[in-house]
Amino acid sequence: MTEFWQHFFTTQQTQVPTISSFWYAMILLGLVVLAWLTALYHDRPAYVRFFKGLQLVQLVALYGWYLLCRIPLDYSLPLYHCRIAMFGLVFLPDRWRFKQYIGLMGFSGAIFALGYPVMDPYSFPHITGISFLLGHFALFTNGLIYLLNYFKKDNLSLTKIVVYTFVLDLFLLGV
Repeated sequence: MTEFWQHFFTTQQTQVPTISSFWYAMILLGLVVLAWLTALYHDRPAYVRFFKGLQLVQLVALYGWYLLCRIPLDYSLPLYHCRIAMFGLVFLPDRWRFKQYIGLMGFSGAIFALGYPVMDPYSFPHITGISFLLGHFALFTNGLIYLLNYFKKDNLSLTKIVVYTFVLDLFLLGV
């Protein structure tokens, strides 16, 4: 295996990568460009399939690395809000009230995650860093696609959002 691939898939932690002002601006510009493209193409099946496929490839690659490298379960457990949203937007049926909650959580969570990126302690480029960026860009886009295509104002009340969030957080706390 070449040195690049060994570095890309290493399990040897180093330090959290720092993001320069230039790359931080590129991340924010990426969000703006994806919002614009999604507003234009959210109803095109090829666009929707591309971003769902990208999300699925990102999740399979990351969890494949976790499994192959025997990363501890508490670290690789898919029970983070963003990862739950990633799985939900790819696999849950459309027009379901809970999926609308997942779409809102994924869209806003991706903005927060990319607005203040906190990556795993591996030198960049590493599978976890690439997965973080691709995963959150795809989550942002998939959440926005879902909201543009299926959002219904009457599907979720503030009370339902609070209850869903409380139950989800209680479940995550229990795990």
